[in-house]
Amino acid sequence: MDLNTLVSRLHEINAVKLGQFKLKSGIMSPIYIDLRVTVSSPALLAQIAEMMYQKVSSSAAIPPLVCGVPYTALPIATAMSIAHDIPMVMRRKEAKAYGTKQLIEGRFKEGDNVLVIEDLVTSGASVLETVRDLNANGLVVTDVVVLLDRQQGARQELAKHGLRLHSVVTMEELISTLTAQGKLDGPTLELVSAFLEANRNVTVPVASQIPVARKHIAYEERAKLATNPTAAKLFNIMAAKKTNLAVAVDLTTKQEVLSLADSIGSEICALKTHVDIIDDFDQDFVNQLQLIATKHNFLIFEDRKFADIGNTVKYQFESGVYHISKWANMVTIHGVAGPAIIDGFKDSIKQTGAGLLLLAQMSSKGSLCVGEYTNQMVEMAKQNADAVMGFICQERLESMTDSFVLMTPGVQFNSKGDSMGQQYNTPDYIIKEKGTDVIIVGRGIYQNSQPKVEAIKYKEAAWEAYQSRLSKQ
Repeated sequence: MDLNTLVSRLHEINAVKLGQFKLKSGIMSPIYIDLRVTVSSPALLAQIAEMMYQKVSSSAAIPPLVCGVPYTALPIATAMSIAHDIPMVMRRKEAKAYGTKQLIEGRFKEGDNVLVIEDLVTSGASVLETVRDLNANGLVVTDVVVLLDRQQGARQELAKHGLRLHSVVTMEELISTLTAQGKLDGPTLELVSAFLEANRNVTVPVASQIPVARKHIAYEERAKLATNPTAAKLFNIMAAKKTNLAVAVDLTTKQEVLSLADSIGSEICALKTHVDIIDDFDQDFVNQLQLIATKHNFLIFEDRKFADIGNTVKYQFESGVYHISKWANMVTIHGVAGPAIIDGFKDSIKQTGAGLLLLAQMSSKGSLCVGEYTNQMVEMAKQNADAVMGFICQERLESMTDSFVLMTPGVQFNSKGDSMGQQYNTPDYIIKEKGTDVIIVGRGIYQNSQPKVEAIKYKEAAWEAYQSRLSKQ
């Protein structure tokens, strides 16, 4: 299919729209190219994919993998993949909160080169977002192919990042062809031509850049960055004891909890409790647990998940039966009540130095702690860095600083999950691949007939993953 036929077919299916349209870049344009409609014209879609393939292959070697920018370019990438038997990987706009939790789907290995496919480019921002996520998963991108280059800075922006842009048609060529075919004339032609001329050398600013590969920092160095004293203390314990293992003890009698804590205390950096499930809870339990924590140098982590207004959580934290503020080094809170919830803790934690862990993500299937909620947790933490020591999460959180601790539950060597929606990941995957700091293991240890032996296995696996992560600089 030649350029004339392509433009004619796009016009026929109403992919070329005239009017006033706001582009993703924020620019108002009198012409809009909507390639989403091509999914209803399979023959045309296949021809577009072929033209894009030929455009790249005429000037560069086709990489061994292709990836379409979601969502419009996915059908184009699929058509190219099938026509030329090129394996495809798929980038999600947001990682799943369940299952494999992958952002990049498909089979690939570190260092594989990927051809990125997009329908059209203005500033190049969408392409850079996809390249960023591919790079973060160890993939390499050198070439990008699009059907239409709107000629508003994308080529130059992509070149800054070492990316070659291949385009089948430019906006100038599209307008010239439409004009020659008599499909653009009179006032409409003048308006479109004036827009093109006014924007020919305008480069649209790109907010989304490809970040420099993150340098992982040792725990002892991160202790120096921490604003919250408990975060600093935890980092230092981890470095001194060479353990990034926390154990969740969901046992229902104080003797069971105390016996396990004393048995595994030498292997852990923190012990996670749910005191409201202990049938015979009393002050003696707290006193003994604190003695064991001091003996073995670990922190006590009460997983209370506070989620009410500030005044209520103040009483829940300081008063009642449990008096949590007097013995817990750190506690978890939900962010559903907004940042005011943190105010309920501030008076107490100023005196004790305790840390708050924001529940940013959960390991249970179908969790609603995803997307914008998770983003808001990061912002809430940044605004309250003296009180917030870190997050409960499933992966390193975007825009988070190294002053925060990342703790991940749902870790087991046996990753099958359970009948109530719990999902498990291995220590190596969580620490090395997902970039968090502390694994939280529960049933995998306390239900084992030899909990200390099992704790040592988890400790060694998680620490080895951490050291491996540090070595990849």
